[in-house]
Amino acid sequence: MNRYSVGSIIGILLLWELLVRGLEIPRFLLPAPSTILSYMIAKSRLLALHTSMTFLEAGLGFVMGSFSAILTAIFFLWFRPLKEMFYPYAVILNSTPIVAIAAPIVIIFGSGMWSKVITAVICVYFPVLGPTFKSLASVGASEMKWMESYHSSSWQKFWYLQFPFALPQIFASFKVAWTLAVIGAVVGEVFGAYKGLGFLIVDAIYIMDTPRVFASIIACSLLGLSFVGVITLVEKRVIAWHISAERR
Repeated sequence: MNRYSVGSIIGILLLWELLVRGLEIPRFLLPAPSTILSYMIAKSRLLALHTSMTFLEAGLGFVMGSFSAILTAIFFLWFRPLKEMFYPYAVILNSTPIVAIAAPIVIIFGSGMWSKVITAVICVYFPVLGPTFKSLASVGASEMKWMESYHSSSWQKFWYLQFPFALPQIFASFKVAWTLAVIGAVVGEVFGAYKGLGFLIVDAIYIMDTPRVFASIIACSLLGLSFVGVITLVEKRVIAWHISAERR
């Protein structure tokens, strides 16, 4: 984030503060940034408790969804008939809004943690599956022939050529998938939960505690951005050799 971005954010917050104060807008309609910040400081332990639950649900969903998506992409690569058979169904399921999927998941699996994890898994699975398979399958014929000239096995071609070639796209999909994992966990919490940022938002709406709504939204954003930063750091260490990483 450059200084112009920081300056624009500060300007928007100042304008927001002045408008709320000047027009005397009630806090239950639109709280001032200072009111939201005061709430976040005063209720930091409450926010931390519910953020940790959402982080756990999103984290489990991210790991399980990413791992299963990469495994599926490898199976599709090695067994192309499976890809032709199942990929259209994956496209159909991916085009279904997560709100429509989350409701029956909560009904079937209950309002506990695992219904949110499953929702997060579904959100993560398809954004990782598509780019991973395409990048694994897009290795050039000349590179494959070069590996074959050394009598490399299928596993060696995958491990030393195709998988490293796909890593930049895999890490890029991880960044998108993590934010979607947070969204999936929060959407699941909205439909039924006793903990988590989604529960906190719904509970605050019922009692018109608008500062808590905004504070929870900010916590969701920070949760998403912070872990994307962690993924970026890992990416720079793992694929520092790749030209696309060097240009960032």
